[in-house]
Amino acid sequence: MEYEVKPYGVYVKTDESDRVIAINSSAFLSETEGWTLIDEGCGDRYAHAQGNYLDKTLADDRGIYRYKLVDGKPVERTTEEMDADYVPPEPQPDLTAEVAALRESNAQLKEALELLLSGEVEDSE
Repeated sequence: MEYEVKPYGVYVKTDESDRVIAINSSAFLSETEGWTLIDEGCGDRYAHAQGNYLDKTLADDRGIYRYKLVDGKPVERTTEEMDADYVPPEPQPDLTAEVAALRESNAQLKEALELLLSGEVEDSE
């Protein structure tokens, strides 16, 4: 009995700027609408395209997509293109200062509560 080896299709999904935002194989895609076929072949490179097809990871360590689709093929984006997409994260609050402010606020609330409970506060009405 002879088996026919069927090639796997490698598909990519792109965003509005043609950046490659996902890559997968026909082995794992039941529906290919919205995906673009970029290659076909046999072996792990095609069957397990997510980790084997591209030379580098889909995104860099900042989460910026590394590839764009040009003439139906993924092409690595330039450093300048990737840097232009980078948005630095919002600075995190200084936890020491935040804790100090909360302690101060808590002390003021505690003092106000003690005054109310002691009856030393006059009613303004």
